[in-house]
Amino acid sequence: MTPRRSSPLALLALVLATFDAGADPDPLPAYLPPRAVTTTNPDASKSKKSRGRDLGVQARPVLATLVNVHTLEALAIGPEPTGDETALVARFLRDRTTWEEHAIAAPCLRVVRAMATMYSARRVEFISGYRSSKFNEHLRKKGRHVAQRSQHVLGNAVDFRLVGVPVQDVLRHLRGTHNGGVGFYPQSGFIHVDAGPRRRWAGE
Repeated sequence: MTPRRSSPLALLALVLATFDAGADPDPLPAYLPPRAVTTTNPDASKSKKSRGRDLGVQARPVLATLVNVHTLEALAIGPEPTGDETALVARFLRDRTTWEEHAIAAPCLRVVRAMATMYSARRVEFISGYRSSKFNEHLRKKGRHVAQRSQHVLGNAVDFRLVGVPVQDVLRHLRGTHNGGVGFYPQSGFIHVDAGPRRRWAGE
């Protein structure tokens, strides 16, 4: 009996299925702006490790992935700030109506990094970062719990939550340790921290 030959399409489907099975099921989100494109060494005989050494490429350890809930953009941060982090965060937390960028105060990012480290949070969601004066006034007139002279307008505040971590645990710690402002918005489930004067409040 003559063996049945597989069609070219069947073979292609088998190859694709094998490729998909080996794909990374949960790749890390890209940096913002996108990572610079690097050229690969044409010498295919070299190992990946040696190619990386030739190009001066160093892997960045990842502490947590920051996610902007409005733009769905993501930014991976390491245990320590990098030289380009200020610019990356300014873009990541830009005003979502005008796309205007503003540096975010360093104490705010220190708090986020410290909380992610303390609670081993792999994902941090951001509700707000920098706000333009126009957008801040728009929110205030709509009846939102927004201060007329909000620290967000100065780039001095962030609103965030740690995914998978009880918000009350984070809030209790920050109320006792943070020297700036700490606000809590229970309906939305996020915490506000800023680099302004020490004060505590609950919104909504």
